[in-house]
Amino acid sequence: MTTLIPAPTEPKIRVPYVIAYSGELRTDPIWFGKDRYGRRLRYMREARGDWNEYGALRARVGQRRNGQPLWRKLNTARQWRCMEKLLCQVCGQPATCEDGRIPWILTDRVVRDDDRDPGVKFTSAPPTCLACIPEARELCPQLHGSFSAYSVGGVGYHGVLADMYEPGLKWEAIPTGERNVEIPFVQSYLLRVALAHQLLVRLSNLHPLPISGPS
Repeated sequence: MTTLIPAPTEPKIRVPYVIAYSGELRTDPIWFGKDRYGRRLRYMREARGDWNEYGALRARVGQRRNGQPLWRKLNTARQWRCMEKLLCQVCGQPATCEDGRIPWILTDRVVRDDDRDPGVKFTSAPPTCLACIPEARELCPQLHGSFSAYSVGGVGYHGVLADMYEPGLKWEAIPTGERNVEIPFVQSYLLRVALAHQLLVRLSNLHPLPISGPS
């Protein structure tokens, strides 16, 4: 009698809270409507939550986490929620420590220094709670090389990463080909022609965390 040996199953990997799924992508039509200042990018059928308080038009996404995980893409709504509420990008729970400081792990791809203040950094990467940092280091390929880890004391909104558009002859929205453009909120004229995908924050009062180096 032949004994059937079940095939080994691959271990399930937890998909970080901030990662987008294929079933969440949306392509709601956008165009250039008119307001008292001229033309500006907007959805054809506007909805609550399209705009943030600084006037950035946010890309619409679903929230069901259905389909396949898109490991290189962040869900716009969850990325903003993590930044605004200081939630861990892995588990989605509050990342703030008991002392009020927030742990943050950063790679060169998602951070840059403030030219006017060397002690300040700008990033699109949400925080990572202390409990999830070991898992993040093990599973994220970007953290297998060099990265920096900080305990952050100050967080402020800086701007967005956005795709740029220009109006066509019939006010249709035509992509310019410029993607992931950094737009500070003070440059409101650029926000009028941009579809924002990620929120950028300003990190200050940074203290190094002793977990740097490859995993």
